[in-house]
Order: sequence, then C-alpha cells, then structure tokens
Amino acid sequence: MSIRARASVLATWVCLAILAPAPARAQTPYVLIVTGLGGTETYTRQFHTWASELRAALLDRHGAAPGNVIYLGEKPELSPATIRARSTRENVLKTLSELAASMDPDGDLMLVLIGHGTARNGEARFNLPGPDLTPEDLSTALSAFGTHRIAVVLTGSASGGFVGPLAAPGRIVVAATMTERERNATRFPGYFVQAVAGDGADLDKDGRLSLLEAYLWARQEVARSYEKDGQLLTEHAVLDDDGNGEGTGDASVEGPDGRLAATFLVGAPATALPRAAAADSVLARLYSERAAIQARVERLRATKDTLAQDEYQRRLEALLVELALKNREIRAREGGTP
Repeated sequence: MSIRARASVLATWVCLAILAPAPARAQTPYVLIVTGLGGTETYTRQFHTWASELRAALLDRHGAAPGNVIYLGEKPELSPATIRARSTRENVLKTLSELAASMDPDGDLMLVLIGHGTARNGEARFNLPGPDLTPEDLSTALSAFGTHRIAVVLTGSASGGFVGPLAAPGRIVVAATMTERERNATRFPGYFVQAVAGDGADLDKDGRLSLLEAYLWARQEVARSYEKDGQLLTEHAVLDDDGNGEGTGDASVEGPDGRLAATFLVGAPATALPRAAAADSVLARLYSERAAIQARVERLRATKDTLAQDEYQRRLEALLVELALKNREIRAREGGTP
C-alpha cells in the first residue's frame, strides 16, 4: 500500500474512532493509597480522614471496583474494614509486587502517598512506621510494572525529591513540593482529595476527571488558601510526565509536561448504558469491549513521541481497525446497518 493510500485509510479509521459514541463509563485505575507516620495523633487522624475520603470518592463517585482500591494505613485499627494492612515499608513494597503480578494487561496504577516527608543527606524519604520509603525503593518496585501506565502522587513535604528518581517514559509523577528542601507540612493532599471527590476540578466539564485536572485544581486551591491566610507560599507542586525528571508547576495539555496526565483518568461518575444495552447482556459486553479499545487508543496516542513513526502508525491502524469492527458489531446488534 502506498504512503498516500495508507494515510487515507488511517484518516478514515481515525474518523471512525472520533465518531464512535463515548464509553458507557470511564475506566478507573488500580489505586494504592498509603498513609505515612503521623508523628502526632492529630496528623495520624488527618491523614486517615483524607485517605478514607479519597477511597470513598473512588468507589462511590467514580465507580472503582472495591478490589482495585487498596488502603494501607499507619493504624489499621482506625478502620479495620477498609485498611488492608499497616503501612510499613515491607507491606508497601509487597503490595506493589502483588499488583504488578496480578493487574489486567491494560490496567493503570495510581499510587497516592499521604503523609510527611523528610530529607537525609540530600535524599528525600517518605516517613512510614519503621524504615522510611526512599526513591530507590519506589523506583525498583515500579520497574516491575513493565508497560503499565503509572501515576505516583506524592502529597507530602519534601516530595519534590522523588520526581527525578521516579521519572520514566509513560509515568506521571506529581509532587506537592518543588524540591526536598520544602519541608513544611503541606495542604496539597486535602485539596487533591477534594478534586477527586467534588465537581470543581472537572475543568473542561466533560464529565471525566483527568489527573492533570485534579493536579491543576489542587495546586490552584493551595495557592489561594495561603493567599487568603496572608501567608507566604511554602509548597510549590510540580508534575512530570515527559520522563525528563524535571517537574513543571504550570503543566498543561500543550506540554511538555501534562500531556500524558491529561489522558490518565482518575475516574468519572458512572453513567447508565443505553436502554437497549441495559436489557441485553451481549450488547452490554460489546459496549464494554469498545470502551477498552478506546482506552488503548488513548494510551497509544500518549506515547506517540516515544515510538518510531512506522511503529506508531502500525499499532494505531491495528487498534482503529479493531475499533471499527467493534462498532460494526454494535450497530448490527442494535438492529442498524452493519
């Protein structure tokens, strides 16, 4: 096939993908929530409150499966029904290893760390009961996830020191502070949780919440809260998703940081299937399969700059053909023209 003909066919398939109805519900990622060492009863309970609210929002608002949201906490006795285990370094790394071995092939992972951070000899650490978690610990654990998309949201003090060591292609790293030297307690986690739990962070009003939107809204509200209190801003959140290890404050869909985060869905309110699909298990399955293909197209497009042009085109063509065939199955099942 000539280049011109190939481009024409590809353009047709792209149109089919764009014109296809939106998925019945957004796919929420696997989520591991970890609360660190509080140090005081006040912080311990505050971290637990934020983690619990985040977990509830993912389950109740965004339709995540209960088994896909795992919560490790400093004090499991605060909520035995929801906290799987104590948030020791050993348990965090063990849970990540288990997820890497069991996640669906197309599954995304979002790791959210809520707690204090410190820096020792210039190296950031996330404070846990017992030994702290280091950037090297996390980098090693996350390498086991292969091609899965991963988002790490570090909401505490000194978290900027994790950005460089964790940066990698296909990975999003959000930190509440610009460097490990910003060590004051952060307000970012509270606003990040509000972003996931509320309506305000859906900036483009498309009914879906991307990680970029949650980050930008939380960052904005942090700055607004310091200004309201007449205090100097002591935390400067950054996001890195181009793999260069240099976080950007004002990330955006134009990039260089923000493009991948814009495609990583934190979740969206569950919506009903079309009435015909709700009454037809076969049609419901077809809608679900189409949503999975559309998600794979989005993931591939997010990695376009990391692939050779021919390889990217080959993969995209295969997915768009698969999507077009699935749309044909749906039309035929609904009684339309195949």
